[in-house]
Amino acid sequence: MNQNDEITNGRNTIDIDDLISRTKAEDSRNSKLMKSVFYLYLFCSVLYMLLYVVNPDPDLTRFDRLAGLCYVSAFVIGTFFFRKEYKYLKNVEYAVPMLQLLKQNEVRYRLFSHKWWYVILIVLLIGAGLSISFTNPMRFGMYSTSEKLVVIHGIYWSVLTISGYVGYRIWKKRSWPIWKDSKALLKELES
Repeated sequence: MNQNDEITNGRNTIDIDDLISRTKAEDSRNSKLMKSVFYLYLFCSVLYMLLYVVNPDPDLTRFDRLAGLCYVSAFVIGTFFFRKEYKYLKNVEYAVPMLQLLKQNEVRYRLFSHKWWYVILIVLLIGAGLSISFTNPMRFGMYSTSEKLVVIHGIYWSVLTISGYVGYRIWKKRSWPIWKDSKALLKELES
């Protein structure tokens, strides 16, 4: 099949050249984003290591140090994850057979994939760090431990929910059309 061909899927015609150019543009945008987030996580890993783990300040309690270890672990995992994603997106090869490219697009642009395990682990580690930090009896002593946990996790999960919704809307606008077209073309080519 010539790459200049168009494939008719039901009533819609999908231009393969247009799909490839949209994929390249989105991969380029995502690659730059992953690089920026990689540097942010690297900076935070070092910062939290210095502030909570290495810091010899006697005022840091064991709660602070344990929370710091959770934060550092989350940021180190994130650093490796975003570095891996950046390298992958930077090195995507577009001069492969069309079927292979469509399969890669379908996996890369789907909303839920294996990548969510890293994100869930990072979110849980930060949540654990917040829990440990705010159960410190020296912090907000006028509230019970359960009250502190309810408030901090209410705020934390609210922020995550809003961020998740914003991320979904961005995916729906930018990535979903690529995923949908790749999936439709893949179905046509495999049948």
